Amino acid sequence: MTETRQDEEAEQVRAFLRKHPEFLWTEEALLTEITLPHLGLGSASSLLERQVQALRQEKALLQQRIAALLGAAQQNAVLARHLGDLAMALLRARDCIEVVALTRRHLREVFQVEQQAWLVARSDFPVQESAELEPELRRPLLAMAVAGARTGLELHPDLRRQLFEAPGAGLRSFAIIPLEGSCLSGGIVLGSQHPDRYGADTGSDLLEQIGRLVSAALDRCTLPPLGGKGEEPSCA
Repeated sequence: MTETRQDEEAEQVRAFLRKHPEFLWTEEALLTEITLPHLGLGSASSLLERQVQALRQEKALLQQRIAALLGAAQQNAVLARHLGDLAMALLRARDCIEVVALTRRHLREVFQVEQQAWLVARSDFPVQESAELEPELRRPLLAMAVAGARTGLELHPDLRRQLFEAPGAGLRSFAIIPLEGSCLSGGIVLGSQHPDRYGADTGSDLLEQIGRLVSAALDRCTLPPLGGKGEEPSCA
């Protein structure tokens, strides 16, 4: 009997048993001829025992998936609360300088960002501690920021040191948050010692939302009061 013929007959048997799952229950003589070895033990087990074993394995997998889903839901709830706290703080900011300061503090203290480097393409006010890079190094990073939030950045060790100074040598994963406001455009490069913190498979939705909130807060600082006249507000 060829292997192809065996596969065809095996599939016919599987199809029949799926359609008639009670068949073996009534075929006691056939059950005595069927052997199902224990994995790794080489001894025989009953069909019922094998079914119980399969159900236990399936239950364990389902429990793992449920636990993972619950963990992800809890983590998302925490991140949503942190995002709301940042939004409320930015609403209270009086000017662009305070927006930047609040963002720095929330990234560090609330979102547990280990290292952050601000890149400025254009700004109408002084951004303290912004990274000073040579144009050929700065342009590619700013181009990434324009394209949107991104994780899994690969940065040369020399670039890491220029962005984060001494701490840059110990960083293993990187991401970027885009910024585009009326008085500031650029991005925030994030660095972590953990290789999976900003890995390529890590979602960038949260970073994108942070960038939008900060950019909107910067824009708000430059808008004139509703129905007001006179001097235009500035970012200073």
